[in-house]
Amino acid sequence: MKGKKETQDASPLGDAEVVEKALLDYGPNRRWPDLKETLRGIRVVYTDLDGTMMGPGGCFFRNVAGEYTLRPARALLGALRRGVDVVMVSGRSGRQLREDARLLGLSNYIAELGAELVYDLGETVIVNAGGFGEECPDLYRAIMESGAVDFLLAAYRERLEFHTPWSEWRDCTPIFRGLVDLEEVNSALRDRFPGLVLVDNGVIPRTSPTLKVPQVRAYHLMPLGVSKEKAAAEDMRRRGFLRSETMAVGDSEADLAFCEVVGVFFLVRNGLLANPQMIPRIADLPNVVVTEGFLNEGWAEAVELAVLRDELPALG
Repeated sequence: MKGKKETQDASPLGDAEVVEKALLDYGPNRRWPDLKETLRGIRVVYTDLDGTMMGPGGCFFRNVAGEYTLRPARALLGALRRGVDVVMVSGRSGRQLREDARLLGLSNYIAELGAELVYDLGETVIVNAGGFGEECPDLYRAIMESGAVDFLLAAYRERLEFHTPWSEWRDCTPIFRGLVDLEEVNSALRDRFPGLVLVDNGVIPRTSPTLKVPQVRAYHLMPLGVSKEKAAAEDMRRRGFLRSETMAVGDSEADLAFCEVVGVFFLVRNGLLANPQMIPRIADLPNVVVTEGFLNEGWAEAVELAVLRDELPALG
């Protein structure tokens, strides 16, 4: 199947001057002073992992330059010492996130872009099957048996493939890598497989010899009605968090929607550089702040601003 466009054309939004202006206009120096006055003490941080909380290669202790840094660890410890719950919200499966959470001293997380809400390292797991209904016993199997996966792999051959080996560890939603026109793909899904949507989870630093695309992004095949921000909103409802007590940090379009439910959303700098098409949307979203730092140092900057304020030097 031929698409209307083979790549995601960022022009003219990808123009360097436009991006640099956006980094200034939506950065902490411009937006944070007024925004912080609308917040109470932050009680929960919803955070993406890859490209956000983690540095290159998924390492918590390396920055964008590959240098070792303790800044993210200090920020995390500072938040935990204050009793702030740091909740990982990721496209990774719950099985993957359990080990990440255990190593970082965390307990609660949201897996597979919102399909799983997990408490106490898996003691309680709530699955949101979206349009497949509350009675769906096995969401992953239901999606695979719908025929949508076979359709996508056949229709977008050499542009879309399973994101191996991670695609083998899924509990709820299939995951792919490649580059496609989302508008075209989701139009086809609406016609053939209503109830399903392909979601872009951002650029990934991975190549594949079987893909013929200029850039590689991660995609999830999701039930309608399931998303990161909806899962966060459900968690807020269950635990009684006010919007003014919540923040989120991310790097992709899938993360940007957090701003609809939390008090402040921090987009790490690399997220804007990789997704300049978001600039017009951010202009109309006053509770979005673009960090000066990249990756995990941008994440640490967000926690320092919203949670620790001026206390970081005293943490030791």
